[in-house]
Amino acid sequence: MKSNINTIPTSKSSSDEWIEWHKSLKSRFGRKKANKLFIHAWEKRAGAGSDASTVSLREYMEKQGLQIDTSAWEDITDFGSGVADFIGSGFTMMKWAGIVTGVIILGGVAMILYNVAKDPAKSVGTAANVALKGRGGV
Repeated sequence: MKSNINTIPTSKSSSDEWIEWHKSLKSRFGRKKANKLFIHAWEKRAGAGSDASTVSLREYMEKQGLQIDTSAWEDITDFGSGVADFIGSGFTMMKWAGIVTGVIILGGVAMILYNVAKDPAKSVGTAANVALKGRGGV
């Protein structure tokens, strides 16, 4: 979706259209002037509470060094989005921890199987000694 710098988005435009328009401005005028032009148009034609005011637009503009005004509801949705991202990253960490644990367990089982296959008599004797110590014998 290529945007024309002369076609200024409106309150009915999507956040993606606003982002593309800002990118066009930035490529033509540089970030500082693009931010000035964007904020002027944003305040006149859309602004806080409009359909275009989404989390993705606010995050994009924040990365551009510009904080756009938000309504109380938008602040709540931004907070909720941050919490959801945090929980999602927690699930990702737990997934990787589970994978690492599984690899460690499989590695231990593989070592046991290798030792049994390498010298079955010694492995049986070791297992018997461990079993007797566990039962209070020897």
